[in-house]
Amino acid sequence: MTENSNIDNEAKIKYLEENLGKNILPLPVFEESLPGTNPNEVLLFYKRKTPVLKLKESFFKAAEYYNLFSSRLIMIDHDKFALQYCTDGIEYNLLPPINATYDNINIDDIKKMMVHVKTLPGEPLLALTGIPIKDGILGAISCSHAIGDGIALMLFLYVWGCIIEGESFPLPSSQRLFKGKPINFDKIDKTFIPPLSELGDKIQNRVKNAGNKEIYTAREYFPDEFLNKIKNEAKSENEKYIISNNQIIISILLKKYHDRILPDTDRIIIRNPVNLRDVHPDIDPFYIGNAHFDSITEFTKDDINKMSIHEIAYRLKESITNMRNESYVKEIVYLSEYGIDFKADVLKNRPPSNIEADILSSNLTHLNDLESMGLGSNIGSISYIGLAFYKTGFTMLKEKNGRIFAQITSRYPFT
Repeated sequence: MTENSNIDNEAKIKYLEENLGKNILPLPVFEESLPGTNPNEVLLFYKRKTPVLKLKESFFKAAEYYNLFSSRLIMIDHDKFALQYCTDGIEYNLLPPINATYDNINIDDIKKMMVHVKTLPGEPLLALTGIPIKDGILGAISCSHAIGDGIALMLFLYVWGCIIEGESFPLPSSQRLFKGKPINFDKIDKTFIPPLSELGDKIQNRVKNAGNKEIYTAREYFPDEFLNKIKNEAKSENEKYIISNNQIIISILLKKYHDRILPDTDRIIIRNPVNLRDVHPDIDPFYIGNAHFDSITEFTKDDINKMSIHEIAYRLKESITNMRNESYVKEIVYLSEYGIDFKADVLKNRPPSNIEADILSSNLTHLNDLESMGLGSNIGSISYIGLAFYKTGFTMLKEKNGRIFAQITSRYPFT
């Protein structure tokens, strides 16, 4: 190593020591595999006749209040790090109006128009794309998973809605807020923004293969009456079959779609993110960051074909219950000075993600139900949610009281 290299490394270390926790966040072990992954994305429809400028200003107020968008230190190879940046926290884009009502737009076309962020050195962390339509405005949000999980994003969007409507909102958690302002790109030491050629092989391949396959989506609707009927039938079959709406819906979707969405495997793993904010006593309910861990339930396709809806749902319930054990969670997660972190040894023993055999199933019914959150369904709705990492998944959303819908995502067409 040359003398100049030693000087450069010493300057880097000093730079990080001065800024960590103020405007740079080192990612926990759980997040070191983020570079090159897909972002979390949400497409919102806002019905109210509100000036675009007010919507934009409210979004920036929410961002400033929560101070989410400081730069992130990311691992790009073994013992090699780089920075993601945010100029002023957000990349904002307003597209020309579309001469159509919400009921007549194609969601897939809108997704192609929005700006998508990348979790790569020198890239911004979040992009907002505004698209006026005849009866409102569409807001498409693309957010690096380095900022937080889907729950953190939904909490942030809820605050945005409260600011627009002039409503009060809960204070953000102090467990992962920064003392300083985000670093502007032109002020970041350029040695922290290496060329893409310096990325590790795994990340290089991830970036190379990103977007090569079209993603297909479908919807299934589940009225409360239907779900209650299934619950009563399950309990009649076996008293221990006390199952939830979410477990029932996953079981039905597995029965109907497993051959089409995962045609090349005989063994399927369902990953259900468990919100650690509800389980770990030291984690704030309004923690902003990544605060989830997956419960894993494994099925063969033969299992799915032979088992009843009630049996599949109960197996899912047992896996989720085991993951929600407070003692177990406290063994794998701890609170550091920069937020929560995961013990590396635990992660090493977990089954690695497998795009050919894993289904990510996320229950967001409580977080996107605008009525239960006090905003009212008359102000807007959530049209689409795309979660990072997995391209095959089930996302449970609540369109209105009395009806849940599931968004099914697949790398293969449904017909």
